[in-house]
Amino acid sequence: MKYAIKNLELIDEKDAVIPVTQRELFSSFGVYESIKVQNGKMIHVYDHLDRLFESAKILKLEHAFDINSVKESLRTLLAENNDKNVSLKLQLIGGKDPSLFAFTTDLPVYPAEYYTDGVKVISYKGERIFPHAKSNCLLLNYMAAREAVTAGALDAILIDRSGFALEGSRSNLFAVKSDTIITSEKDVLYGVTRKRTINIAKSLNLSIEFKKIALKEIKEHLYDEVFITSTSMGAIPVRTIDDINIGSSFPITSLINQNLI
Repeated sequence: MKYAIKNLELIDEKDAVIPVTQRELFSSFGVYESIKVQNGKMIHVYDHLDRLFESAKILKLEHAFDINSVKESLRTLLAENNDKNVSLKLQLIGGKDPSLFAFTTDLPVYPAEYYTDGVKVISYKGERIFPHAKSNCLLLNYMAAREAVTAGALDAILIDRSGFALEGSRSNLFAVKSDTIITSEKDVLYGVTRKRTINIAKSLNLSIEFKKIALKEIKEHLYDEVFITSTSMGAIPVRTIDDINIGSSFPITSLINQNLI
């Protein structure tokens, strides 16, 4: 039997369900988080749980859970499932009686050439609602990711109404110009790996500039490198966007990724 967590208690994974009639589920009133587990250890668990609760706060999703109790329930889940290298998924659904679920899935593995040769991404027009919250309102992300799969791309970069590239459907976005790393501070999710990337860049004496990145500027080769980050992938360089070649050498991205591992 494979286990899951509901409201800090261990249950059979098949019982980790919520009625489709519940208004909050129907309205996607919930937040989620993914935590990487390597060799049985939850990576940056407090950062992820902090963000889960911050996302709930942004949406005014009230609950009675606390970080330490959640962490202990996750430890129990990993031990009972004997999970060593997995992705921990958390779902906090709001309502009169909020429900917290946790379960595990396979940990994504990316080919080594993604990190050396770069990957293909596409652009997709759309803006997330409450962008600082990692919420369950994922229709835009789903449709963008589906288009990426159809195009044979790793991810889709969301483009706002003014033509700025904000973030990926499941990643944060960075550009590099000389010794400066550029990323948007507004209208994006504050990813845990994004925060680590910024801190690593500072430790490497690289400058950080917070500004929106225009899709037009990317396609016109105004940047030396472009890369995306996430909990599962680390930092992966972008080779093409919309089939336009934007890079072939990625020394800064490689340096960042080496320090993320």
